[in-house]
Amino acid sequence: MASRVDTQAPPRWQPEAGRTIDVPAPQLRISLRVRLWEQLRATVRRHRMSLVWLTPLLLVAGVVHAWGMYTYPNWIDDSGTYLAQAWAVQYRHSLAHYTYWYDHVPGGWIQMAAWSALTNGFNRYRSAMAFGYECMLIAKVAAAGIMFALARRLGYRRPAAAASVLLFALCPLVLVYSRWIYLDSIVLPWILLAFYLAYSPRRSLWAGIGAGVAFAIAVLSKETSLVWAPAVAWAMLQNGDRRNRHVVWAVSAAVSVAVMSLYPLYAVFKNELLEGPGHVSLEWTVKWQLLERGSTGSVLHPGAGRDLFLGWLAYDKFLLLAGLAMIPLGLCWRRLRPVTLALLIQALMLCRDGYLPVMHVINLTPFAALLVPGVLDAIGGSPGLVSKGRRERRPRSRRSALVKGSMRAVPAVAVLTAFAILVAPAWAASLQQMMTVREKPAFHQAVLWLAGNVERDKTIVVDDSEWVDLVHNHGFRPPIWVYKLDLDPAVRRPLRRIDYIAVDDTLWKLGEAREKFPSLFLARKHARQVAAFGRGDDRVTIWKVSPRWRLPPPKS
Repeated sequence: MASRVDTQAPPRWQPEAGRTIDVPAPQLRISLRVRLWEQLRATVRRHRMSLVWLTPLLLVAGVVHAWGMYTYPNWIDDSGTYLAQAWAVQYRHSLAHYTYWYDHVPGGWIQMAAWSALTNGFNRYRSAMAFGYECMLIAKVAAAGIMFALARRLGYRRPAAAASVLLFALCPLVLVYSRWIYLDSIVLPWILLAFYLAYSPRRSLWAGIGAGVAFAIAVLSKETSLVWAPAVAWAMLQNGDRRNRHVVWAVSAAVSVAVMSLYPLYAVFKNELLEGPGHVSLEWTVKWQLLERGSTGSVLHPGAGRDLFLGWLAYDKFLLLAGLAMIPLGLCWRRLRPVTLALLIQALMLCRDGYLPVMHVINLTPFAALLVPGVLDAIGGSPGLVSKGRRERRPRSRRSALVKGSMRAVPAVAVLTAFAILVAPAWAASLQQMMTVREKPAFHQAVLWLAGNVERDKTIVVDDSEWVDLVHNHGFRPPIWVYKLDLDPAVRRPLRRIDYIAVDDTLWKLGEAREKFPSLFLARKHARQVAAFGRGDDRVTIWKVSPRWRLPPPKS
């Protein structure tokens, strides 16, 4: 009789109790690499339709932003200041090209300096300002990508999420201010990432920690980001699992505070936390920023604040006003409330009687771009935006379902029609102008003139937007930033002469200019105009001071 063949597989060999098996390091690395590759492939397969939508959106956002960004808009002083501070971090290993007085947290320009160190950024362009524009392009595309992902996590359908990105990418108001080198543009990807992680579907502790770290980096990039804290905290609590959301929130907050504490700890290390004789301090700067800085006034009353708001609307009225109008509607849907609160907080900043920075609009436009399509998508019955507690009654027939769907589509169709007729042509004309300017900015022309006509050891008073180019690209002795001439004793005390002045003409028209810059006005009395570039408010004039004239000693 034939023996029976056992068809069962032999048992897997198991190591004896207490024994471990050493896996060779190369094999461990290969298995880890394979595992990460498989996870990446699975993620791409799971989100392939969203990637199909997102890829052309990022391409549009990048092309519209980059096309013509080196010639429009004109260079401004704040852009030059942040760029010069990034240059100082990389090449002088200090936080500013002059004495750092805690005017802003340095995280924003440290990120720019890090990117320059990794990519040789300041040496890849003929103008250092072009490198700063590259940083703003990266921030814009990153913000657009995270905005799409955040919209999907909020429950937007893909067309609504795509509409948010397009509003953000194509709005002329956004384009102008996102091209200028502002810390607020560096903040945007981080604050949007904080919201994105706060809405993580896994609701894990690591997602909460990531949201806290992203928010902390946003605050360390610009301190005004702190006002978004209630909206981010609400998003985390709303999305969290009831079993552990308070623990996740507490750990996230603790990690965020720990990261943000690096800034005051730096001041403690430098012995500059509290006011004292002979040194700058974080305490004095905070008091000046909050209590002593001149007020621009509320946009609700005539004054500089309202003029600034009207200046924003001169570029575009639709996105900002439509976003503000959608705030009451956004509060009607649970998923939209934290994002609506984020926009509401920034809108309330316009109404207070305090200092309103010109770049504040950068904080408003991305959330307006998110809210307008989100409200329309919610009205249209997006399943992801409807609260789980609300179950809609099913229509009794296919005809009634069609009628109900058509009624829901009416608001979106009406807004899209109005946009196509009234807004899109104006946007197209503005974008064409901004993308096709060929004339070099006036400050750039002034830099080229100085480089070709002035000796490198001359004392030149300049706007900060010229500073890095003159020092890094043309080898000048560090010129004097006009705002440091009379306000910084370390600059004014040893100064006995000025050879050239290269500033924009609007500086001479400032209300308190003579009191603020007495040495500058005194030098111009003994100077003659040798060159001028640009026109109107963008005009830059170069003055040559008489070589016989000397600055009087500063008053004690």
